[in-house]
Parts: sequence; structure tokens; C-alpha cells
Amino acid sequence: MTPPTPVFSKGRDLDATADRLRPWLSTRLEASSVDIDHLEYPQGAGVSNETILLRARYADTAADFVLRVCPTPQYQMFLDPRFRLQYDILAALRQHDGVRVPEALWFEEDPAVLGRPFYLMRRMRGRVPVSMPVYNATGWLAEATPAQRHTLWNDAMRQLAAVHRVPVEAVRFVDRPERGLTGDEQQLSYWRDYADWAVGGDMPGAVVRLFDWLRDHRPSNSVVGLSWGDARIGNMMFDDDFRVVGVMDWEQVSFAGPVSDLAWWLLFDEAHSTGQGLPRLPGLGTRDETIALWQELTGLRADHLRWHEVFAGVKAGLLSMRSRRMLELPPSGTRRYSFLRRACEMVGIEETGDL
Repeated sequence: MTPPTPVFSKGRDLDATADRLRPWLSTRLEASSVDIDHLEYPQGAGVSNETILLRARYADTAADFVLRVCPTPQYQMFLDPRFRLQYDILAALRQHDGVRVPEALWFEEDPAVLGRPFYLMRRMRGRVPVSMPVYNATGWLAEATPAQRHTLWNDAMRQLAAVHRVPVEAVRFVDRPERGLTGDEQQLSYWRDYADWAVGGDMPGAVVRLFDWLRDHRPSNSVVGLSWGDARIGNMMFDDDFRVVGVMDWEQVSFAGPVSDLAWWLLFDEAHSTGQGLPRLPGLGTRDETIALWQELTGLRADHLRWHEVFAGVKAGLLSMRSRRMLELPPSGTRRYSFLRRACEMVGIEETGDL
């Protein structure tokens, strides 16, 4: 039996949300009245941000939206959510024809409406290769033909490359100069603070040693560039022709550079296939094919890929530890794949503690 896809509600009363949102949305739509219904949480999404799907009916029109609400401290996945940044990056990327992202419509800073800041996007229609249950084992992608999967992989890679062609000057607001001069330096500073915040006194010694290794081996010739931050097909939506409808989930956007996205992509490709003892679905590119196509599409070299892959393992491992605590999930020892263990293996660090 296929396990159910989880739904991550945050305890909100959806009927009350519709009542509070109705007058606010009427103003934005310039409608005398708006009816809001079909409120529901999406399946397999919405861990880091409260995400609600809804339909608005007004003036003989029906429109579907996605509501994203800034997380409360209880459900805060990131040290510094920079919630407004999610809206701003979508708005900026909509100006570039190459990157397909949801249309971000309105941002509301005032918590008086829903208790927290929020924004509305126009809802996209399509299918997502979810990780719970993992797409390599079951679901619509597993049921597709190898040719259809190859189309999906190829188009997804082209979208990844399109992200990396966005000019830095078009998204300068992503920069965090207070954390360092370069993007990878900024990211090291952020994630070391994140580890203290998310794990604190329970920090495994191996994590400390991994950060020491990353600091000591940080590339001296960093490439400045936009990094999506959560680059994987599970954060893309596809149409019936297996082509990308939209690139989603920009909470981790940074100037860490394009190779950091390639490393994250490769890590999750492994984690969702061979890392769980599952064969990669025929038609999805292998590691070598992915690296080669990415280099061809971007015109860049995958320099310092090992360093970025180790860092990806550390980041993903810390997020996994945070989510296990936040959602009261089983300890990592019961899981077949550990991001932190993988990072330790890559640099020869002996494991200690719960990884």
C-alpha cells in the first residue's frame, strides 16, 4: 500500500481565516464583495511556511490563489526567515523570461489581518514529484515512461541553468554583506549560527568538525551568483507534457553561487534514490549526466563541487534535525539516509552523536 502524502497544517482555523481575509482581498481585487472557499493545505508541502490553497469568487469571476503566512516561532524552520525576501525574489524573477516562478501578487506586513505577515500568489496548476512518499518509489513519476522522465529532467535542468543566468544586479537585495564579503562566507556565518540556534547544547561533535573543515577548505576564488538554495525537482511543478510550470520555495536564496545549487541537486538526487536503496528511475539523468548538462547549459565549470556537496550535507542535515524536533519525527537513527553522515564520509570525519 502506498503511504499517504503528509499534510502540514499549523493549527489555523481555516473558516476564520476566510472571514478575516475576505475584506482584505476585496480591496485588492477592487470588488464589492468576495467569497472565499476551497481552503486547504497542500499535500507534501508547507513545512517551513504555512501554505494554504484557496479560491476567491467575485464579479462572476473565480480565481485560485496560494496564501503563504510567515511562520510563528513554534514552526520556524530558519534562524532568520527573511519572509519578505521570498516575495521580493519572486517579483524580481518574474521580470526575467527564463525563470518560471509563481506570480506574487500582494504582500501584507500588518499582522492585524491574519496574525502574521503574509502574501498571496496566483496558483499554478501541475504535478510535483514529492519526497514523502519518495517519487523514485511510487506516484505519477514512477508510473511515467523513461522518455517522459527524460523530458522532465532535461527541462528541470534548463530551469536550474536559467536561475544561474539571472544577473546579480537584478537581485542585489539578496546580498548579506553583514555576514561576509562573499556569498559562501556569508552562508558559512549564517549556518554556523543556525546550528547553535537549532541544535544548541545537543550539537554532535562531528558537526563542529564539519564546520571546521568547511572553514579551512573554503574556496579562495568564489564565484558570485544567485543560488536558489533548495534546488531539486521536488520544488518544481510540471504540466502533463512533463515540462516545468514553476520553480518554487525560495526560502534559502542567497549569493552562494551556482555550484552550491548543483551540489544540493546532486545530494537530493542521491538521498531520494540510491541513498534509500532505490534505483534511480530510468530517464532521470545520472550524476555525471547532470554535471555535464549543467556545465553545457550554464557555460560554467563545477569547480569546488566537493566542498559545496559537503556544505550541502551539513545544511540539509541541520534542517533535518530542526524539522525532526519541530514536527516530533523519529530520530535519524531510524532512517536509511543521513545527510550529515554522508558529509562525514566525504571528508573522513568519524561520526559522533545522533546524525
